[in-house]
Amino acid sequence: MRRKALTKRKFPSVGVMAAGLFGAALVAAAIVFQDSIFRFVMSPRTPFQIATPPPAPEYGARGAWLLWPEAPSKAVDVFYVHSTAYYRRRRWNASINHDDADRIRRMIAAPNEAGPFLEIADVYGPRYREATVFSLFTHKYDGLAARKLAYEDVRKAFETFLAARDPERPLILAGYGQGGLHVLGLLNDYFQGEINPLRHRLAAAYVIGFPTPAAFAARLAPPMPVCESAGEVRCLVSYVDFEPRFNEEMARARRRSLVWDANRDLASTPGDALICVNPLTWTRDESYQPPEKHVGAASATGIGFGARPPILAHAIGAKCDRGILVVDRPRQAYLRRSAWYGAKWKAQPFNLFYFDLEANARLRTQTLIERLKTDAEVLAPISGAIDVGVSPVNKAPN
Repeated sequence: MRRKALTKRKFPSVGVMAAGLFGAALVAAAIVFQDSIFRFVMSPRTPFQIATPPPAPEYGARGAWLLWPEAPSKAVDVFYVHSTAYYRRRRWNASINHDDADRIRRMIAAPNEAGPFLEIADVYGPRYREATVFSLFTHKYDGLAARKLAYEDVRKAFETFLAARDPERPLILAGYGQGGLHVLGLLNDYFQGEINPLRHRLAAAYVIGFPTPAAFAARLAPPMPVCESAGEVRCLVSYVDFEPRFNEEMARARRRSLVWDANRDLASTPGDALICVNPLTWTRDESYQPPEKHVGAASATGIGFGARPPILAHAIGAKCDRGILVVDRPRQAYLRRSAWYGAKWKAQPFNLFYFDLEANARLRTQTLIERLKTDAEVLAPISGAIDVGVSPVNKAPN
């Protein structure tokens, strides 16, 4: 009898085995199709046309600002637009007071994205009715309308910023992810014209994590140069970085970008050449740059905004490849973009080029300050009138 009992325990029932296999199949399917599942779960169920948007921010109130310096005293002003922090399907656009989104803005996005500029700059960063993360996956009306609504907030915040700042000071624009698209909108709306005081005082525009078509910069009037050296000013820096394992995301970025057109509308740019400035050299050279040129990465998450994170120097090499910055897989796990359930599309809890950006922003600011001094000397008014007599052509006056 005992032998029979042991034999029965040894072999699970067919039902238990089937349940186990079914559960394993579900887990495997969830892993394989996790990106599709994430996109489905994040898709808003109410069309944008009939959805009620959150209340518009009042940028005269400090509560509408994620960052606003108490006593401006640094060498340059930075207008910073944060990446996507709203991962819900209830609305196409987040309220600026959404608790979860604002926690991500304050604890993850701002420390790692705006942090590199804090040593040298007074940083201004608006809260805005950002488009939900699902808008990244669609070029249909709802997603485009959500991004346009978000940009209108950013544009109004920028005008409040311009009214408050000293117009003689140098300026940097910095946008990450969705915020990078909105920075391109500002370049389109405020930085065109042969004699443009904002462009004259622009150290650089940094568009990070958003694929920027080269044709966009060329279309501005006059064309905006892409930064070709570490010290160039009045130019555009852009890169989207991925480890080699994210080959599907690289392909998607190359073939499906968006850009603001001359009519302030969003247009798809399938297959257009993208800008890639390698932050290890600040050039567009496509050769591999080794870790020895890497100033340093950092994770500023959880240390308190304004605190200086530990530097991780020489952590990665990088190479521009057909418009995408392909980076080495970091040894430190906390510097790797997660592939699990949509994490690769969220605000990252680190910045691979934190200290490269800090050093570069300082250099460009110093270069621009010196350039502005030279410009002022060249354009200095003549102190007294000089009487020049009438002279025949090709003959000097007596």
